[in-house]
Amino acid sequence: MSKQNELLKLHGQLLAGDMRASSKIVELTVAQLVAIVARDVAGLHDKQDVEQACFDALFKYLAAPDKYDPNRAELMTYLAAIAKGKAMTLRRSQGRRMKYESEYAATEDLSQSPLAEPEDENTMVSTIDWMQFGDVLIKDDGDAEVVALMKLGAASADAVASSLGLKQDADGLAEADRRIERIRGRARRLKGRMEA
Repeated sequence: MSKQNELLKLHGQLLAGDMRASSKIVELTVAQLVAIVARDVAGLHDKQDVEQACFDALFKYLAAPDKYDPNRAELMTYLAAIAKGKAMTLRRSQGRRMKYESEYAATEDLSQSPLAEPEDENTMVSTIDWMQFGDVLIKDDGDAEVVALMKLGAASADAVASSLGLKQDADGLAEADRRIERIRGRARRLKGRMEA
């Protein structure tokens, strides 16, 4: 049986209410979907972004399998179109964020250290009204954990890497540092707006 015929059979089972078919569909399609999106949508920050777009596409399909019309396209083509659309939206969002963050960095006072000193960070973090502005700092997966550690005064690279499940190697610690600095940058901008 070809892969498309097997997917069509599983699609029919899913429509009939067999929830086991959903896990089989994911198993058969996820690796190929990731390869397609990684090939066709360049410029995403990391492989996790590609995987997230693919899982979002699969969840969208599994939530409403009746929206897929087998007469219009193969299931893999349908899923790839959704995943590529989600990945391109994410890439545009990341591009805008990078643009705004680099514009902000260009206006930053270079006579001062760009990294907040621990006592400055504690002061900065304690002045934020978390009920009103906490959501401004939390934009991406893992940000809530970094903010929680900052509120406790324990936002070291080791603690953040451990909290986010990153490896305790140079790459994992560098990623943890980037995430800490991203939150610090947002907090500095928020503090500046609050003082203005």
